[in-house]
Amino acid sequence: MPSLGIVVPIGQLGLQANHQVQVPTSAQTVGWFRLGPTPGQVGSSVILGHVDSYRGPGIFFTLKSLALGALIEVRLADGVTAQFRVTRVEQYAKSTFPDRLVYGSHSSRWLNLVTCGGTFDHATGSYESNIVVFSRLVGTVAATP
Repeated sequence: MPSLGIVVPIGQLGLQANHQVQVPTSAQTVGWFRLGPTPGQVGSSVILGHVDSYRGPGIFFTLKSLALGALIEVRLADGVTAQFRVTRVEQYAKSTFPDRLVYGSHSSRWLNLVTCGGTFDHATGSYESNIVVFSRLVGTVAATP
């Protein structure tokens, strides 16, 4: 995300034993939900990252400040860069998180970025909401030889 100065390798995430989506093991890394489409394919690709940890800000600390129209670039394994433009930024209570909207199969090529947000609940040690950045594929850049 050039506008936020975020450049980071992308790991892979799946499901935990309780069928919840895995989250990155470090606050400074991100992970692609590998049970969904690869960024740039038809459907909703999802990348998750932490907003913070007890050590300080995480990789997605400034995610909620992404402006509409901001560019997100994802370099794929074949060297092609998929380019996405932010279409909206939303906050959802975890209790009413729209799983199908964020992870569901759609006819367009989406990249959704997810992190925690809202109020921090000290009793549970987690945030009460999630921030979701929705972005749509606008182009690709071929790999350079």
